[in-house]
Amino acid sequence: MLGERLAAALGAARDGAAGIESFAHLLGSRRVGPRGVALALPEVCEGCTALLAALGSLSAAVRDGFVEAGDIAAADAACAALDHASVEAARLTDELSRAAAGAAPGRAPLRGAGRGERGGVDARQRLALEASVRRAARELSGSLRLSELVMATLELRPTPLDLIDVLRNWSASPTEGRPVIAISVASSDGRANEVEGDVRAVSGLMELAVGMVSAAGVASPHVSVFRLADGRSTVRIAQRSAGDAAPAVSLDVVVRDGGERAVAVARVVARRAHIELAEAAGGRAVTMTF
Repeated sequence: MLGERLAAALGAARDGAAGIESFAHLLGSRRVGPRGVALALPEVCEGCTALLAALGSLSAAVRDGFVEAGDIAAADAACAALDHASVEAARLTDELSRAAAGAAPGRAPLRGAGRGERGGVDARQRLALEASVRRAARELSGSLRLSELVMATLELRPTPLDLIDVLRNWSASPTEGRPVIAISVASSDGRANEVEGDVRAVSGLMELAVGMVSAAGVASPHVSVFRLADGRSTVRIAQRSAGDAAPAVSLDVVVRDGGERAVAVARVVARRAHIELAEAAGGRAVTMTF
C-alpha cells in the first residue's frame, strides 16, 4: 500500500537525519576525543548513504501519492524539498568520506597524541566538520518538515481549533541555530479564534506565513485575528500598525523555514486544506481566511 510505502520511507529518512543530528552532538562534546570521532566516521558515512536511498524512496512514494490524487503541484512542492535534502546529504556524505579516509588508523600520529595513538581528527578539522554537520542537520530537518507538511494533506483530519492555542503550542528550540523573533497576537473577537481545520496544516501554515513575512523584512510580526461578516475567520500577519488592537499574547518563536520552497509549500497546503492564502506585494503581509 502507498501509505505503508510513505511511512517506511519517511521513518528511514527521519532515522538518517537523527543520526546526523547525533553526530553533530558528538562532535560538539569535549568528552569525545579525536580517536572517538575517527571511529564514528565510517558508521556515519554508511548512515548518510542509507539516508540518500531513503530520501529517494520517499520522493518516489510522495510523487506517486499525489499523482494518484491528481495534484502534480503538491508532488512538485514536496519533492523540491526532498531534492534539497538529497543534495545536502550527498554533500555531507562526500565530506565525511574524505574525513574518514584522512582519519583512518595507520595515519601519522596527531600532534600531541599519545605514544602509539594514530589517526583521528585534529581540532581545526573537527570544528570545520562540526559546522558542516550542523548545517546539514538544520537543512535536513527543515526539508523533511516541509515535505511532511505537504504529505499531511493527503489525509486531512479537520477538528475544532482555537487559533490562539495553535500559536501557543508552537515548539521550536533556539538551540536549532535558527533566528528567534518576537510575535504579538491580537484577537478582536474570541469567536474569531474558533475554526475548523487539520491541526498539522493550520499550525504549519501559520508558521510558514510568519517565516514569509519575516524573510520579507518584518522584524516583529503582528498577528491579527478577526471575524468576517460571513462568519469566516481571518488571520493577518504583518508589521503592527497604529490602528491594530493591543496584543493579547506575545510569543518568541523560531523561524525555521523561508525561501521559495517554503512559499511553494505554503501555497499548496493552503489550497489543499481549503484555506484562502493572500500575499501582499513584497511579501510583507500574509492573510489566511478559514
